[in-house]
Amino acid sequence: MQLSLKYLETVPEMFAYSLEKYGDLVRFSEKEDGEWKTYSFKETQLIVEKIALGLHALGYERGEKFAILSENCKEWTMTDLAAAHLGLPTVAIYPTLPTKQIHYILENSDTSGIVLSDDVQLDKIKEIKKDLPKLKYVIRIKDGAPLDKDWMISYADLLKKGKKELSKNEHTLTSFGKKIKKDDLWTIIYTSGTTGNPKGVMLSHFNICSNAQSAMERIKIPANVRFLSFLPLSHSFERIVSHGSYYCGAAVYFAESLDKIADNLQEVKPHYMFAVPRIFEKVYAKIHSNVAGASNLKKNIFNWAKKVGEATAKKYLIFDKKPRGKYAITYPIAKALALNKIKKILGGEFIYAVSGGAPLAEHIGYFFSAEGINILEGFGLTETSPVTHLTPPGGIKFGSVGLPILDVECMIAPDGEILIRGLCVMQGYYKNPLETKEAIDENGWFHTGDIGMIDEEGYLKITDRKKNIIVTAGGKNIAPAPIENLMLESKYIEQVVIIGDRRKYPIALIVPAREEIEQWAQQNTIVYSNYHTLLKNNKVYDLFEKELAVFQEQLARYEKSKKILLIANPFSIENEELTPSLKVRRNKVEEHYSKQIESLYSIDDQA
Repeated sequence: MQLSLKYLETVPEMFAYSLEKYGDLVRFSEKEDGEWKTYSFKETQLIVEKIALGLHALGYERGEKFAILSENCKEWTMTDLAAAHLGLPTVAIYPTLPTKQIHYILENSDTSGIVLSDDVQLDKIKEIKKDLPKLKYVIRIKDGAPLDKDWMISYADLLKKGKKELSKNEHTLTSFGKKIKKDDLWTIIYTSGTTGNPKGVMLSHFNICSNAQSAMERIKIPANVRFLSFLPLSHSFERIVSHGSYYCGAAVYFAESLDKIADNLQEVKPHYMFAVPRIFEKVYAKIHSNVAGASNLKKNIFNWAKKVGEATAKKYLIFDKKPRGKYAITYPIAKALALNKIKKILGGEFIYAVSGGAPLAEHIGYFFSAEGINILEGFGLTETSPVTHLTPPGGIKFGSVGLPILDVECMIAPDGEILIRGLCVMQGYYKNPLETKEAIDENGWFHTGDIGMIDEEGYLKITDRKKNIIVTAGGKNIAPAPIENLMLESKYIEQVVIIGDRRKYPIALIVPAREEIEQWAQQNTIVYSNYHTLLKNNKVYDLFEKELAVFQEQLARYEKSKKILLIANPFSIENEELTPSLKVRRNKVEEHYSKQIESLYSIDDQA
């Protein structure tokens, strides 16, 4: 195919480009002893070189697989860069995964080395090390208990080995990097999978480099801006952000934790943030919860400002246009009274936020635009490196995921499935030719498993996952995701899953927003002994029935959930109800609540 850009083809080539162009700019920053410590591109290169030479000193050779099992930190991305220069394909592993799943990934990928964060992760490896004969060394980043095995090495000792190797003047980061070819395997990322064992997605150097450059070309990110990183680097979305950010000369600030994001936003004042919709939903819910507890005067001011802001957003702000006419008068007042205060809570210096991984509800998008934070939506899968579509700045259309990025083709199959072809498509699934053949057809089209449509302007709209489509006993097809997004507009609903495949009608499994429900109960003088008993109160059930009646009004009769199951505990990764990338494992949710579900349906069957 005719390429749209002259691409840098390998990770070493792209890193060398960024080093030459942005050498003295900040590359990384993270909290150390309570203070933000920064590392320039040049300082990063010196550390990456020591890591690479340290791994070389340990005997690692091109082609060996090297895993990273850690929370986000500078060592994660520096190890990733070092391995890329050595030709060691990295295997990214979520630190939240249980030991059993980690064992499967390490064994399936033939991993021979691993860098991990701390003793928590080291204990997992200790448990399975005897069953992993190919695993030669484990390198721990943080200090902890004494390392009492010859296969355990501290990160500090790895750097010492690298420094000693460097003094021999035999190899450099550059000399290793020049040996890497565009089609060399760069990484294996295991899809978190909503069913069955994960599959190892093989991505080449050119996959990631072309994707990073094409994605950043769409957003037009300038140099010397700040990113706040908190999505797991094990996830392909955050990984592309990491590599794309150094290509454009941006600084990555690693959030301390999800619990500390609010504080870190205030401290870092990021220009860009890349997140999944769940993060924006939580911020939205928190702001509205705070407003609910305010005086009537403040509530009225907020509601007026929000209404004005969202109207202005729809007409001007999402198109990067200045408000005119009456909006030129009312919007500045709304900002001064309420909207600017919210923007400052989020740091106050946003240029854009980017949302991916799942559909973003339109009301969430317009709300943030009203605050002066436009959210660009994107789409892609691990198998597509991952980005295939991005909203162009000034061309926001909430409810869609934008246009294809450069050198990506998209088409809709006769059954509605989204097909992708281009530089981004993976090399295949590791040691799984059968699944590879099923995923990529003879014409090079990758079958995404998502259902969607392309509008007259070329924007892609995702309807649902193909395997999530519910077919009722009456033969009606229901796409649950859009319905769930409607219900999530209720301030009382934290999570929701619609089920009903091969049933007479769907029902809604709802995790209430606990804080909102308890506040509502207090306002309505409902007495209860604990949260579980509260959810069994008939008045609470009636509240949710009324909420569903409102948010399901626009649905077809067969799409409406006729019954509700209220669930006290949020769906979680630990319970295997969520993937590490926060996607719902519907089969697990349905399995965990099968008795309650059957009970709801059996009432009608007995009638």
